[in-house]
Amino acid sequence: MTLRYSFAGAVALTVLATAAGAADMQPVLKAPPTAVDQQATGYVEIYSGWGSTKSTACFTFEDGCDTFKANGWALGGAARGNYWITRDVSVQVDAQAEGTSYEFSGGGGHFSTHSYLVGGHWSWRNPQQYLFGLFAAAGDAGSDFGFTDAQRHGLIGAEAQWYWNQFTLYAQGGYDTTLGTVESFGIDSVNAWFIRGTGRYFINPNFLIEGTVAYANGNIDLSFEPSIGFQTWTWGVKGEWRFATAPFSVFAKYQGSETRYDDAASGKKVTDHRVLLGLKLHMGDRTLQQTDRAGATLDIVSPLANPTSPLMFSPFNSN
Repeated sequence: MTLRYSFAGAVALTVLATAAGAADMQPVLKAPPTAVDQQATGYVEIYSGWGSTKSTACFTFEDGCDTFKANGWALGGAARGNYWITRDVSVQVDAQAEGTSYEFSGGGGHFSTHSYLVGGHWSWRNPQQYLFGLFAAAGDAGSDFGFTDAQRHGLIGAEAQWYWNQFTLYAQGGYDTTLGTVESFGIDSVNAWFIRGTGRYFINPNFLIEGTVAYANGNIDLSFEPSIGFQTWTWGVKGEWRFATAPFSVFAKYQGSETRYDDAASGKKVTDHRVLLGLKLHMGDRTLQQTDRAGATLDIVSPLANPTSPLMFSPFNSN
């Protein structure tokens, strides 16, 4: 009897050992990638800072150049939300606004500029690889020192993003034009086509560095004279950090821009530099990188709402 039990026990131990060995040899299967949440995410931001804008006009029949310089305090904000319609298609809605209160250098009065834009994006996207989409928006832009009064304008365009490890590349191009009748004698419209490139690098999922360059080529179409061409360059850098235990992030940003007009003899140009600090409240996402890949990752750069555009700060008023 004892021999029989000993034999049975040995068989049982052998079976268990064999099963354990087989289990160790079996491949470990990874869980499938987590699907993108089919829900709304987004953020609200507010920012403020210092800006300095200079308008220059030179004349061949006079010595030197006329220069008007103004320093100001900027205040702006934006709200953006993203929703996944299907696994591969999302929509994003935007509302953004900015105003700057200026004082001329050395005294001489105050004036202000303002702009706002409301728009949306339709995107076909894979959060691991790419985004392709279209966008459209409309709003107002103008100032007390512009070539025209505040004007309604609209823009349309296409955009794309590519994702590679910690890097995001963002390309955008489109057309921006005034809508309806321009409220200034002799001007039919102001319009520009534009391209923009942005690169983002995530040092970690909650800390990013971003650089942007944009170029616009436009025209001020006149009723009785040939149109006046202009070119605008915009450049900027931004650093943003999100708190690990709270749905807030803070950012610091430098932005510069310059608009030159085709009348080379007059040397008309406007330059702007501004330094901004901001705060964001995030809703529905957990990291900045998640926002970038699967949330409200898009924005809209409008050449007619640029601080140096003809609608905002014009050298023609300095004559």
